[in-house]
Amino acid sequence: MKEFSPETAEAIGSYVYALLDPRVSKSDPRRIFYVGKGAGQRCFAHAVAEVRWERTKEPNPKLQLVREIRQVTGAPPPIELIAHRLSDDESHQLEAALISVLQTDGNLVAGKYGADYSLSADDIEGQYSNPLGEAEIGHRILLVSLNGGKHLPPFPEIAESDMPRRILKFWPLSERSANQVEYIVGVYQQLTRRVFKVHQADGHAVHERINTGEKKNGLPNWKRAFQGERDREMEALWINRRIIISSGEILSKFRRQVGCRLIGTHSTN
Repeated sequence: MKEFSPETAEAIGSYVYALLDPRVSKSDPRRIFYVGKGAGQRCFAHAVAEVRWERTKEPNPKLQLVREIRQVTGAPPPIELIAHRLSDDESHQLEAALISVLQTDGNLVAGKYGADYSLSADDIEGQYSNPLGEAEIGHRILLVSLNGGKHLPPFPEIAESDMPRRILKFWPLSERSANQVEYIVGVYQQLTRRVFKVHQADGHAVHERINTGEKKNGLPNWKRAFQGERDREMEALWINRRIIISSGEILSKFRRQVGCRLIGTHSTN
Protein backbone atom coordinates (compact mmCIF):
# COMPACT_ATOMS: atom_id res chain seq x y z
CA MET A 1 0.00 0.00 0.00
CA LYS A 2 1.29 3.43 -0.96
CA GLU A 3 -1.39 5.62 0.62
CA PHE A 4 -4.67 5.60 2.52
CA SER A 5 -7.97 6.22 0.83
CA PRO A 6 -9.48 9.65 1.57
CA GLU A 7 -12.10 7.99 3.78
CA THR A 8 -9.46 6.25 5.88
CA ALA A 9 -7.21 9.30 6.13
CA GLU A 10 -10.16 11.34 7.40
CA ALA A 11 -11.34 8.70 9.86
CA ILE A 12 -8.05 7.85 11.58
CA GLY A 13 -7.10 11.41 12.51
CA SER A 14 -3.81 11.84 14.35
CA TYR A 15 -1.90 8.60 14.85
CA VAL A 16 1.36 7.00 15.97
CA TYR A 17 2.99 4.52 13.62
CA ALA A 18 5.99 2.22 13.40
CA LEU A 19 8.24 1.21 10.52
CA LEU A 20 9.05 -2.50 10.73
CA ASP A 21 12.09 -4.44 9.61
CA PRO A 22 10.69 -7.69 8.12
CA ARG A 23 14.13 -9.29 8.42
CA VAL A 24 13.75 -9.31 12.21
CA SER A 25 11.60 -11.79 14.11
CA LYS A 26 8.13 -10.62 15.11
CA SER A 27 8.94 -11.41 18.75
CA ASP A 28 12.01 -9.15 18.72
CA PRO A 29 11.29 -5.53 19.78
CA ARG A 30 14.10 -4.43 17.44
CA ARG A 31 11.72 -5.21 14.58
CA ILE A 32 10.42 -1.66 15.10
CA PHE A 33 13.21 0.62 13.90
CA TYR A 34 11.32 3.90 13.70
CA VAL A 35 8.35 5.44 15.54
CA GLY A 36 6.60 8.56 14.33
CA LYS A 37 3.38 10.54 14.66
CA GLY A 38 1.33 11.97 11.90
CA ALA A 39 -1.95 12.37 10.11
CA GLY A 40 -3.14 11.68 6.59
CA GLN A 41 -0.41 10.06 4.45
CA ARG A 42 2.51 10.93 6.73
CA CYS A 43 3.50 7.32 7.48
CA PHE A 44 4.16 6.66 3.76
CA ALA A 45 6.46 9.66 3.34
CA HIS A 46 9.65 7.86 4.40
CA ALA A 47 9.56 5.40 1.51
CA VAL A 48 9.17 8.32 -0.89
CA ALA A 49 12.01 10.24 0.78
CA GLU A 50 14.34 7.23 0.57
CA VAL A 51 14.06 7.15 -3.25
CA ARG A 52 15.39 10.72 -3.48
CA TRP A 53 17.92 10.34 -0.66
CA GLU A 54 21.63 10.60 -1.46
CA ARG A 55 23.54 8.85 1.31
CA THR A 56 26.88 10.54 0.69
CA LYS A 57 25.43 14.02 1.12
CA GLU A 58 23.09 13.43 4.08
CA PRO A 59 23.63 10.48 6.43
CA ASN A 60 20.27 9.26 7.77
CA PRO A 61 19.95 5.99 9.78
CA LYS A 62 16.21 5.74 9.15
CA LEU A 63 16.46 6.12 5.38
CA GLN A 64 19.48 3.82 5.29
CA LEU A 65 17.38 1.07 6.89
CA VAL A 66 14.48 1.78 4.54
CA ARG A 67 16.88 1.41 1.56
CA GLU A 68 18.39 -1.82 2.86
CA ILE A 69 14.92 -3.30 3.37
CA ARG A 70 13.80 -2.28 -0.11
CA GLN A 71 16.95 -3.79 -1.65
CA VAL A 72 16.44 -7.11 0.16
CA THR A 73 12.65 -7.45 -0.08
CA GLY A 74 11.85 -5.35 -3.13
CA ALA A 75 9.35 -3.30 -1.11
CA PRO A 76 9.43 -0.48 1.47
CA PRO A 77 9.20 -1.49 5.13
CA PRO A 78 5.79 -2.57 6.48
CA ILE A 79 3.91 0.08 8.43
CA GLU A 80 2.00 -0.56 11.65
CA LEU A 81 -0.36 1.98 13.18
CA ILE A 82 0.12 1.58 16.91
CA ALA A 83 -2.77 3.89 17.79
CA HIS A 84 -5.06 6.23 15.88
CA ARG A 85 -7.88 8.71 16.48
CA LEU A 86 -5.66 10.45 19.02
CA SER A 87 -5.47 14.09 19.99
CA ASP A 88 -2.32 15.85 18.85
CA ASP A 89 -0.98 15.90 22.40
CA GLU A 90 -1.75 12.21 22.95
CA SER A 91 0.14 11.28 19.80
CA HIS A 92 3.16 13.35 20.90
CA GLN A 93 3.21 11.60 24.28
CA LEU A 94 2.81 8.08 22.89
CA GLU A 95 5.48 8.69 20.26
CA ALA A 96 7.98 9.87 22.88
CA ALA A 97 7.19 6.98 25.23
CA LEU A 98 7.73 4.36 22.54
CA ILE A 99 10.96 5.90 21.28
CA SER A 100 12.24 5.98 24.84
CA VAL A 101 11.33 2.37 25.62
CA LEU A 102 12.30 0.81 22.28
CA GLN A 103 15.47 2.87 21.70
CA THR A 104 14.80 2.68 17.97
CA ASP A 105 17.74 2.90 15.57
CA GLY A 106 15.96 5.16 13.10
CA ASN A 107 14.84 7.95 15.46
CA LEU A 108 17.38 10.76 15.78
CA VAL A 109 15.32 12.76 18.31
CA ALA A 110 13.31 11.66 21.33
CA GLY A 111 10.10 13.48 20.45
CA LYS A 112 8.36 16.49 21.95
CA TYR A 113 7.96 14.88 25.39
CA GLY A 114 11.12 12.79 25.29
CA ALA A 115 12.49 14.29 28.51
CA ASP A 116 9.46 12.96 30.42
CA TYR A 117 10.07 9.26 29.78
CA SER A 118 12.36 6.46 31.00
CA LEU A 119 13.44 8.36 34.08
CA SER A 120 14.95 6.59 37.06
CA ALA A 121 13.12 6.58 40.38
CA ASP A 122 15.73 9.03 41.67
CA ASP A 123 15.16 11.32 38.67
CA ILE A 124 11.40 11.32 39.26
CA GLU A 125 11.79 12.03 42.98
CA GLY A 126 14.18 14.88 42.26
CA GLN A 127 11.83 16.37 39.68
CA TYR A 128 8.63 16.38 41.74
CA SER A 129 9.58 16.34 45.42
CA ASN A 130 9.11 19.90 46.67
CA PRO A 131 8.59 20.00 50.44
CA LEU A 132 7.74 23.25 52.18
CA GLY A 133 10.03 24.13 55.06
CA GLU A 134 8.30 25.33 58.23
CA ALA A 135 10.71 28.29 58.30
CA GLU A 136 9.43 29.40 54.86
CA ILE A 137 5.82 29.71 55.98
CA GLY A 138 6.07 32.88 58.05
CA HIS A 139 2.67 32.32 59.69
CA ARG A 140 1.11 30.35 62.50
CA ILE A 141 -0.89 27.66 60.78
CA LEU A 142 -3.06 24.87 62.09
CA LEU A 143 -2.61 21.65 60.18
CA VAL A 144 -5.77 19.55 60.26
CA SER A 145 -6.29 16.02 59.03
CA LEU A 146 -8.71 15.31 56.19
CA ASN A 147 -8.37 11.54 56.56
CA GLY A 148 -11.99 11.15 57.57
CA GLY A 149 -13.33 8.45 59.85
CA LYS A 150 -16.36 6.32 60.60
CA HIS A 151 -18.83 9.07 59.76
CA LEU A 152 -16.73 11.40 57.59
CA PRO A 153 -15.32 10.72 54.10
CA PRO A 154 -11.61 11.28 53.36
CA PHE A 155 -10.37 14.24 51.32
CA PRO A 156 -10.96 13.01 47.77
CA GLU A 157 -14.65 12.46 48.57
CA ILE A 158 -15.33 15.67 50.52
CA ALA A 159 -17.77 17.95 48.71
CA GLU A 160 -16.41 21.48 48.33
CA SER A 161 -19.52 22.79 50.07
CA ASP A 162 -18.53 20.74 53.16
CA MET A 163 -14.89 21.83 53.10
CA PRO A 164 -15.27 24.94 55.32
CA ARG A 165 -16.84 22.90 58.09
CA ARG A 166 -14.25 20.12 57.80
CA ILE A 167 -11.36 22.56 57.97
CA LEU A 168 -12.59 25.33 60.29
CA LYS A 169 -14.41 23.12 62.83
CA PHE A 170 -14.04 21.52 65.43
CA TRP A 171 -10.54 21.36 66.94
CA PRO A 172 -9.31 20.66 70.48
CA LEU A 173 -7.24 23.77 71.16
CA SER A 174 -6.71 25.95 74.18
CA GLU A 175 -7.82 29.56 73.90
CA ARG A 176 -4.19 30.67 73.85
CA SER A 177 -3.32 28.37 70.94
CA ALA A 178 -6.52 29.19 69.04
CA ASN A 179 -5.80 32.91 69.28
CA GLN A 180 -2.54 32.41 67.37
CA VAL A 181 -3.97 30.69 64.28
CA GLU A 182 -3.62 32.66 61.03
CA TYR A 183 -4.29 29.90 58.51
CA ILE A 184 -5.80 26.43 58.69
CA VAL A 185 -4.44 23.91 56.20
CA GLY A 186 -6.26 20.67 55.39
CA VAL A 187 -3.85 17.76 54.97
CA TYR A 188 -4.36 14.37 53.34
CA GLN A 189 -1.67 11.71 52.89
CA GLN A 190 1.00 14.14 54.15
CA LEU A 191 0.24 16.76 51.47
CA THR A 192 -1.49 20.11 51.87
CA ARG A 193 -4.84 20.13 50.04
CA ARG A 194 -6.81 23.23 51.06
CA VAL A 195 -5.84 26.52 52.71
CA PHE A 196 -8.26 28.69 54.69
CA LYS A 197 -7.38 32.13 56.06
CA VAL A 198 -8.76 32.72 59.54
CA HIS A 199 -10.48 36.03 60.27
CA GLN A 200 -8.58 38.23 62.70
CA ALA A 201 -9.81 40.78 65.26
CA ASP A 202 -7.70 42.74 67.77
CA GLY A 203 -4.68 40.69 66.73
CA HIS A 204 -6.33 37.36 67.50
CA ALA A 205 -8.03 34.67 65.44
CA VAL A 206 -11.82 34.83 65.44
CA HIS A 207 -13.17 31.63 66.99
CA GLU A 208 -15.68 30.35 69.51
CA ARG A 209 -15.68 27.61 72.09
CA ILE A 210 -18.30 24.97 71.42
CA ASN A 211 -19.43 21.99 73.47
CA THR A 212 -19.59 19.08 71.02
CA GLY A 213 -20.88 16.55 73.55
CA GLU A 214 -19.68 14.64 76.54
CA LYS A 215 -16.35 12.92 77.00
CA LYS A 216 -16.20 9.37 78.36
CA ASN A 217 -15.76 10.83 81.85
CA GLY A 218 -18.96 12.83 81.47
CA LEU A 219 -17.28 16.22 81.18
CA PRO A 220 -18.07 18.61 78.26
CA ASN A 221 -16.03 18.05 75.10
CA TRP A 222 -15.00 21.60 74.21
CA LYS A 223 -13.69 22.36 70.72
CA ARG A 224 -12.77 25.51 68.77
CA ALA A 225 -14.68 26.64 65.68
CA PHE A 226 -12.97 29.27 63.54
CA GLN A 227 -14.29 31.84 61.09
CA GLY A 228 -12.51 32.16 57.77
CA GLU A 229 -12.55 31.58 54.02
CA ARG A 230 -10.54 29.73 51.43
CA ASP A 231 -7.34 31.54 50.40
CA ARG A 232 -6.52 30.47 46.86
CA GLU A 233 -3.43 32.68 46.66
CA MET A 234 -1.70 30.96 49.58
CA GLU A 235 -3.09 27.63 48.44
CA ALA A 236 -1.30 28.01 45.12
CA LEU A 237 2.00 28.38 47.02
CA TRP A 238 1.47 25.54 49.48
CA ILE A 239 -0.78 22.99 47.79
CA ASN A 240 0.31 19.34 47.35
CA ARG A 241 3.47 19.78 49.39
CA ARG A 242 4.71 18.19 52.58
CA ILE A 243 5.71 20.48 55.41
CA ILE A 244 9.03 19.60 57.04
CA ILE A 245 11.55 20.96 59.51
CA SER A 246 15.32 21.15 59.07
CA SER A 247 15.85 17.70 60.58
CA GLY A 248 13.63 16.20 57.90
CA GLU A 249 10.69 15.44 60.22
CA ILE A 250 7.40 15.68 58.32
CA LEU A 251 5.05 17.97 60.24
CA SER A 252 2.16 17.21 57.90
CA LYS A 253 2.30 13.51 58.79
CA PHE A 254 -0.18 12.79 61.57
CA ARG A 255 0.10 10.05 64.14
CA ARG A 256 -2.96 7.86 64.67
CA GLN A 257 -5.76 9.58 66.54
CA VAL A 258 -4.13 13.01 66.08
CA GLY A 259 -6.32 15.41 64.13
CA CYS A 260 -4.49 18.75 64.23
CA ARG A 261 -1.13 20.40 64.88
CA LEU A 262 -0.19 24.05 65.34
CA ILE A 263 3.08 24.97 63.61
CA GLY A 264 4.99 27.92 62.23
CA THR A 265 5.71 31.39 63.54
CA HIS A 266 3.77 34.63 63.35
CA SER A 267 4.31 36.90 60.36
CA THR A 268 6.63 39.82 61.04
CA ASN A 269 4.48 42.11 58.86
